[in-house]
Amino acid sequence: MGKIRTTKAMVGIITIIILVGMGISGTFPTIKFAHADEIGPNAVQGKVVSIYTNVFRKGTMVVKSDKTGKTYTFYLGRRTIYVPHRYPNVEETVKVSYIDDRGFLKATRVEIIQSA
Repeated sequence: MGKIRTTKAMVGIITIIILVGMGISGTFPTIKFAHADEIGPNAVQGKVVSIYTNVFRKGTMVVKSDKTGKTYTFYLGRRTIYVPHRYPNVEETVKVSYIDDRGFLKATRVEIIQSA
């Protein structure tokens, strides 16, 4: 019994050492923030180019970044939070926090920035 436990423990330890070594050497891809050149990780500030929503509170919003000039298409859903509590209009400046879900940028919070 003691020899079997020792063998299983050694296999486990060797597996952990190999996985850690692979992670340090760069075998696994490193985790990067999406669009790190924007205002923050997973956040974009810019003007609304177009917005489409349907009766089910789902849709898309295209935002042109103030910082880089790129356009981003964000998917809106039932759980998207709007501050203040309304949809933004075209040409309004917004700050969008989002998640990258397998290449689809899903907006989690849309904050309308009041112009001074």
